[in-house]
Formats: sequence, C-alpha cells, structure tokens
Amino acid sequence: QTEQAEPTSSPENIIFSSVEARSLTVSWDEVPPGQNGPITGYLLYYTNTTFSDTINIIGGENRAYTLTELRPYTNYTVTVAAYNDAGTGPTSDNRTQQTEQAEPGVVSNLMSSGSDVDQISITWNQPSIPNGIIIVYEIRYRVSDDSDSFIYVNGTRN
Repeated sequence: QTEQAEPTSSPENIIFSSVEARSLTVSWDEVPPGQNGPITGYLLYYTNTTFSDTINIIGGENRAYTLTELRPYTNYTVTVAAYNDAGTGPTSDNRTQQTEQAEPGVVSNLMSSGSDVDQISITWNQPSIPNGIIIVYEIRYRVSDDSDSFIYVNGTRN
C-alpha cells in the first residue's frame, strides 16, 4: 500500500448562493474522485482590503458555509482548498463578491446657523461608515412647542 498524499485538485464552481449586507453563503463542488484518499475537510480563505481569515470546515461532505459579521457594501475575495489526512491541496480560483448595502452610520458634526424666523441652514459631515451609496438625507424637525409631530424633509449634502 502506498502512502496517502494531499489532494491534487482544487474545488471548482465556487458560487455565492446568498448575498446579504452582513453575510455571504459560499458553496462549491466536490473535488474530483481519486484525490489520494478521502477528503476530510476544506479550508475557506476570505479577505477584504483590511482583513483576512481562514475557516476550517471539517468533513468532506460539507461544501457550503455562511460567512457572517461582514461589512456592508464591501468586496470579499474567497478561495477554497480541500484537505485530507496527508495535507492540503491547491486552492481554487479567486471569487469576489460585494455584500449588499445597509443603513448608513450616523452623520457627524451637525451644525445649524441663521437666526431668521423663516429659515435655518444645517450642515453635517457624511457618516464615516456609509455602508453603501447615500442618495438622500432625511431631515426631521419640529416646532419647539409641538412635541408630538415631526416634519420630514429630504435633502442632499452640498
């Protein structure tokens, strides 16, 4: 009997079967038969511009994984490698997917100016974490002696 060696092929057909703002579900086809022994698991590598991690998926029959706690509106690159008792095989081709947009963070540096009874100017800085493309800002205000009703105005930041 010959000694077992690491797999010689990489997983193929990497797909993102679910894409959310803070999660991605990744799946792949099993590696072709004859891989120097049974596949005992997979290593799922994922990165973005500031982060990288590796997930150990135990069991050759497990060919899907949901990455969670991801950043909205961010590109993630994924590769997968099969392993057996002798070692890890080659990695798959890179696949990149952007997570969906989510609600933006809080604006900062909110300031008002003007003392005209009919007009006020408001300025702010966009959120440091926009979580996507901001297309409009909603401004809520109310008359100081009317605590129950807000007036809504849509506006853009100039």
